[in-house]
Amino acid sequence: MTFIASVIAKKGVAVIADSLATFSENVVTYKRFIDYLKDRGNANADEIRISRNEITHLFKKRPSHTRDYAEKLFPFDKYTAITLAGASQIGDKTIESLIHEFVAINGEDENYYSKTIATRVKDFCRFVEGKVRACIAAKGDIGKSILLVTHYELITEKTIIYRIVIDESMGESLEGDEWKYVSYEKIPEDRYVVSEGQNLISRRILGEKSYSSLEVVPHIIKEMGKDFNLSLKSIPVDYVQQLADKIDLRLKHKKVDSIMQESLSKLSLQQAVNMAYLFLKMEMTFQTYMEKVPTVGGLIKIAVIDKQGFRYITGHNILKPY
Repeated sequence: MTFIASVIAKKGVAVIADSLATFSENVVTYKRFIDYLKDRGNANADEIRISRNEITHLFKKRPSHTRDYAEKLFPFDKYTAITLAGASQIGDKTIESLIHEFVAINGEDENYYSKTIATRVKDFCRFVEGKVRACIAAKGDIGKSILLVTHYELITEKTIIYRIVIDESMGESLEGDEWKYVSYEKIPEDRYVVSEGQNLISRRILGEKSYSSLEVVPHIIKEMGKDFNLSLKSIPVDYVQQLADKIDLRLKHKKVDSIMQESLSKLSLQQAVNMAYLFLKMEMTFQTYMEKVPTVGGLIKIAVIDKQGFRYITGHNILKPY
């Protein structure tokens, strides 16, 4: 996990990312195993029989160790930044290298950057989709990644943010040829703080939902198929989207209240930088009270984009040793 965020100011935007990479392992804890034995009534038995499937379901993926330094904030062009949360690789290639590859390919076209950011995001998603499908064909699965594409429009002085989801492999029964592993959405213009990763505190402060139904629904359907021995092959891919839309409509997630919205719409660029760092620091501080492997931290990178273009303001220089 990680923390990335974009905070929109009146005339610019602040972008932040940590650099801690958290690695996970599939483990079964002593308590979980004992609880399982108690449920079966075999806690005191000398010998028990456990099937292979039962053993597999006892294991859960948990953070095991961390590594610093991971790149999670990249310039895309003079007025655009990309931040990354989740898996940092697709097969043998890092997402950072794929971004550089895409930029190098399209940089040869002198007119490419005259295209709208919407077109370039769509092109990038199509490019990554091909890489994902090639990886799944060769290796069988991928991890989940979320990217924020933050773009500052020089003429209108407005910030446009796109959220790209590179979804993990869910299994053939839910993934026909029409299934898109890479999807994107434009963030509504009334969202002045957009964050991903370990962002529960900031989202609760802002009164936002902490998940996308479209991300959760496929997992729910897959688990229900396992639990009730249902065939998933007959479920149309379109049904996943339709069900996600119904859930969002039914829950009617509350939005940021109008008073907070008014305040956020008037931030200076310095205030946007301060707020981005505040939310990241809260996540870092809170995790120190939890008995878990840290998931947010390391070197913090902050960049801003305004009429002068993209520029780092901290975390990008090599410093003297302590």
